[in-house]
Amino acid sequence: MVRDTGEEFYDQSVIIGELFNHGFEYDKDYIIMMVPNITNITYGRDVGYKIEQEHLGEEIESISATKIRANAGYNPV
Repeated sequence: MVRDTGEEFYDQSVIIGELFNHGFEYDKDYIIMMVPNITNITYGRDVGYKIEQEHLGEEIESISATKIRANAGYNPV
């Protein structure tokens, strides 16, 4: 994936050429996908690294995956 930062220095042919020199073939071993420039990483339910917390409401935040797995009969060893 290549971040689309809006800058003009990106040259797809250079990336394809460098990967070809290392034995990779475009459209066989990989593709190049433009993705948006991510400026914030967010998460919910106060899990993981604190960057920015999204509040999703009590109904969603009270969901327990542990309880869901238990009710489904999933018991990891």
